[in-house]
Amino acid sequence: MTRSADAVVLDHTALLALGSGNRMLSGLVAAEPRRSTRHVYVPALCLAAATAERPAVGERVGMLPALEVVELGFAGAVMVGRTVATGTDWKVAHAAVVGRPDPEWPDGRLVLTTNPQVYAGLGVATARVA
Repeated sequence: MTRSADAVVLDHTALLALGSGNRMLSGLVAAEPRRSTRHVYVPALCLAAATAERPAVGERVGMLPALEVVELGFAGAVMVGRTVATGTDWKVAHAAVVGRPDPEWPDGRLVLTTNPQVYAGLGVATARVA
């Protein structure tokens, strides 16, 4: 299954890498949002997990207009809960749910992560952030 390169999801590990100055991610989010066709999504639970580990990450994400925080909402909470019930860590579950195909992104969204193996079997494509 292919995923659109126009939409990416930053999981908690990618957010921590961004907060540490990862050049690739910094370039991705520094692009002028009005000129870019790429959508960069941050699942709320991933932001919470990254902020718990490094509080300044939350402040940085809030200052970057290119990032769109995806709230959990009712449907998201149900899907995340079902994903967690299968044994998936809650820090990974929201990114997996956001990365899966949906009506807006029928091919899904690519999840950027430093740990792609944790998404095996969750129905999402990943790319490793070095």
